[in-house]
Amino acid sequence: MVPVVLFLTLWALCFVPIAGLVGMVKVGAKHRSARVASSRVGKWAAGHSGRIGAYAPMLLVMAVGGIAAIGAAYLFVELAEQVRLTTSLVSGVDRVIHTWFGHERQAAMTTLLSTATSIGGAVGLGAIVAVVAATLLVRQERASAVFVVVTAGTGALLNLGLKLFFARIRPDLTSALVVARWYSFPSGHAMDSFIAFGALAYIALRQPWPWAARSAALAIALTIVVLVGLSRVYLGVHWASDIAGAWSAGMVWLASAVVAFEMLLRLRQRRRGAAPTSPAADVPDQPAPAPAR
Repeated sequence: MVPVVLFLTLWALCFVPIAGLVGMVKVGAKHRSARVASSRVGKWAAGHSGRIGAYAPMLLVMAVGGIAAIGAAYLFVELAEQVRLTTSLVSGVDRVIHTWFGHERQAAMTTLLSTATSIGGAVGLGAIVAVVAATLLVRQERASAVFVVVTAGTGALLNLGLKLFFARIRPDLTSALVVARWYSFPSGHAMDSFIAFGALAYIALRQPWPWAARSAALAIALTIVVLVGLSRVYLGVHWASDIAGAWSAGMVWLASAVVAFEMLLRLRQRRRGAAPTSPAADVPDQPAPAPAR
């Protein structure tokens, strides 16, 4: 029941507010780019920018993605500084939440969150990513398949490096409900699932589906990410700040990967001789055929 309620709530939030936001951004970007292009400044820039002008959409996409990555990176650094101090407010909140979950466990919730933590493990995520990548390859969406595999795989390696760097000890595992090894911060399950399902949600949002289907895919991804993160604290193998740090670090990597992927598609499009696109335009996975000479 909990996953269904969570999914429906997130779907409702994605379906109406985000749909309006996406529409406003796309319309606004197209109108503003048209105004700039027709203005004196735009005409001057087009006549004097040389090769740089052809790659202006990619530069704008890089700037937007860079802002998102910087914001998430700042949050991650702040959390990392706090978890190093056992007397900090964050550490105090961690202990309170850990103790509360230890006294609120129920059989049905334990089954649900044990399943969620299995989905967010290496085997579960690996299987899901492999199936989706294979499906994309069958659909001739090779760039999207590579994006999903590379983003998830390198994100997992990044998590291992962060764990080794911070070397935070896990909570007392005597009362934990599952076996856990190695360091605690940031949570591997939470970070890997955020990156993997974030990448899958991004690919779903790029599909030519009705918004109801795309928003449902986004809500499913968010539901799984939330349940996986919650499961690690509930099962007693992570502090709450491990999950927050994992999500913020995952946002950094996912934003960077999305920006790189969008730039790759636009660069490939430009090399094929296509006209520059608006940042709000959807660039297809397969490049447009080269114009006849």
